Amino acid sequence: MGLLEIVLIVSAIAVSWTAEATARGKLGVNSAVGLWVGYVAHSEEAWLAGHRAARPLLHASSAAFALAGVLSLVIPGITDETGAVIALTCCLVALGLVIAASVKAGRAAEHAVLESVDGKDR
Repeated sequence: MGLLEIVLIVSAIAVSWTAEATARGKLGVNSAVGLWVGYVAHSEEAWLAGHRAARPLLHASSAAFALAGVLSLVIPGITDETGAVIALTCCLVALGLVIAASVKAGRAAEHAVLESVDGKDR
């Protein structure tokens, strides 16, 4: 197993674990991991709302990393160039999914913050 495959598979595990830990509230607002967009870090409620909304897309991103690592391992006689193309393609897909997850998280967190403010005004 090459270094590239290891990095891709470990990245898949890390993204998936982080998606679950943040969405379930096991990993609260922090400056190390999680989505930091818009209102997501505004409060614990916004953090949870944002990460819960982003969770499916983050898992899909994780799957793209895992796919790249597994394909590079199982394709017989794969060249370094082909492995690099597979890895780059899957990483670009993963990046697109993380961007989409960030947008979704920001919108969900903003909604949670605005609902919280509306509730306080009453």
